Amino acid sequence: MARLLLLPAALVLAAAPALADEIVLKNGRTLEGQATEAGETVVFEKSGIRMEIRRDEVREIRRTPSAKEQYAEKAAAVEKQEAVKGYLEQCRAAAAEDRHRLGLWCASKGLKDEARAEQERAVKIDPDHAGARRALGFVKTGDGWRPEDEVMREKGLVRAQGRWVTAEEAAKLESGESLSLKEKERREARDREKRLKASLNTALRRVAAAEPQVRLQGERDLVAVAREMGDPDLEARAPEVRGYYDRGYEEIHSARALLQVRAQVVTLKRPIQQFQTSLGAFTSPVTLQLPELSVISVNTTAVVPLQVDEEE
Repeated sequence: MARLLLLPAALVLAAAPALADEIVLKNGRTLEGQATEAGETVVFEKSGIRMEIRRDEVREIRRTPSAKEQYAEKAAAVEKQEAVKGYLEQCRAAAAEDRHRLGLWCASKGLKDEARAEQERAVKIDPDHAGARRALGFVKTGDGWRPEDEVMREKGLVRAQGRWVTAEEAAKLESGESLSLKEKERREARDREKRLKASLNTALRRVAAAEPQVRLQGERDLVAVAREMGDPDLEARAPEVRGYYDRGYEEIHSARALLQVRAQVVTLKRPIQQFQTSLGAFTSPVTLQLPELSVISVNTTAVVPLQVDEEE
């Protein structure tokens, strides 16, 4: 039975090959990864997973050639082509390009020495091959191809943080007074993203405003932001966004509400009734009024329009 063990990711990534072996099991399943035979077991490793498989469960192990083995095969094919009579004389540019591309392949596989050797072969075939010259660290000047270090130092420049700068700027970089180009680019990209995000939020708030003129301006702002962001889809849909809010506000303005009304109407009846009384034996007669009120209660419903207070 297979036993599954987890390995530290960093260890596996460091040990894993660029290409995978294939382990064909007797049950028909195929595993692609790094295969190592260890006595009665076959160790399978891939992406942080380690699996030990009994040797009698494995039908076949198909080994993937190493980068050096693949290089030897590719180099042999190039040499075979170059050995054709008259090829190097008649197809000099193509032959140099083949060597240059093989050098680039070597560099991508971590074969630094082989990569340099192939670029040197390309230059030997075609001394003016620009790709190979650049790969070897040359720059073209009025005097032909020269080492980049030599040309830059003649200009008074020094290498600092992966680029050529003046001695004064290099001193600032060394002391930390000046940001590296990469750091500057990172900060500029961050500031640009922050600014565009703020502009986008402002445009969206305007396009959702209650006032029609503000919504129109919001659409224009949204188009401008979309263009600066390089987003043609957002730019094309800006009118659609404003149209969505236009329709929403039209529905609000045309909406009606059912209002329940409860009221009382009070009316004073006329003429007002009067009568006189002496209020006792020792006073003069007094005239009193007795007003009568008519009270009408109202309990009904009414449909009223819903209005948006645009001043808010």
